[in-house]
Amino acid sequence: MPKIKANDIEIYYERHGKGPLLLMVCGFATHIGMMEKMIPLLSKNFEVIVFDNRGSGKTAATPPPYTIEMLSNDVLSFLDALGIQKAFMAGFSMGAAIIQSFALHHPERIHKGVLIAPFTVLPKTAIMLTESISKLFQAGVEPTLVLETLLPWIYSNHFLSDPQRIKNTLEEMANDPYPQPPEGYAGQLEAVITFDLSERLSEITTPLLILAGEEDLYTPLYEAKALEKGLENGTLQVIPKVGHMIHVEAMDAVVEGINAFCRS
Repeated sequence: MPKIKANDIEIYYERHGKGPLLLMVCGFATHIGMMEKMIPLLSKNFEVIVFDNRGSGKTAATPPPYTIEMLSNDVLSFLDALGIQKAFMAGFSMGAAIIQSFALHHPERIHKGVLIAPFTVLPKTAIMLTESISKLFQAGVEPTLVLETLLPWIYSNHFLSDPQRIKNTLEEMANDPYPQPPEGYAGQLEAVITFDLSERLSEITTPLLILAGEEDLYTPLYEAKALEKGLENGTLQVIPKVGHMIHVEAMDAVVEGINAFCRS
C-alpha cells in the first residue's frame, strides 16, 4: 500500500471497500494493525481509509513536540492530498481526541464522528502509567513484564480471566512488527498529555457518537460523560463489561455502532 506526502511527512495509508468514505484514526502508540480485524467488517458498507499517525507504524516519526492539533492538521493535509473533501471519521482514544480537534477547527470536512474510548483531558492516573511504562522500557526491563503491568489498565476483568487470551495478547504486543520509535512515543505522549478542549466542547457542532467501556480504567467513563455533557451533538453509548480496548473486546458492538450512526 502507498505513502503520500502530507503536512511535510510521508503518511502510510490503506484503502478498503467501496461506499461512503470512513476515515479511521488510530490511538496512542498504535498503528493500522490494531484496526485490521475491524476493516473487513466496516468495508462492507464504507470505503475505509486507515493510516498511521505521525510517529507510529510506517509513517515518519518527526522529533517532538507534537500536539493533537498538529496531528489533526496532518489529517487535514492527508485528506487534501487524497482529494477528499469530506468524510465520516472514527477514532480510538488519541484518535478520538484528534477527531474532536478536527471537528472544532474543520467542521466542514467531517460528516459525523465516532469517538471510541475518548477523553476530554487525559487523567493523571493514565499519564503516570504511560510515563512509567516508558521508564521501565528505558531501564531495560523485559518487555513482556512491562506489558503485563499495562494489561489491567486497558482490558476488562472478563477479558483477563482467560490465561490463554492474556498469553496471546502479550505475544502480539511484544512481537509488534512496527515498534514505535522513541521520538514517536515521546511526541504522541506529549500530545495526549497537553490535550484539553474541555472549555471549547460547546463550539463543536458535528454529530459525535461516544462509545465508552463500562470498565475502562485508562480513560474512565466519567470522561465520556463529560464529553456528552459538553458537546452540542454528542450521543453516549456505554458498552458493558469492557475496558479501554473496546474495539478488541466488543468489536461487533463498535462496528454496529459505527454503521448505525454514520448511515442513519
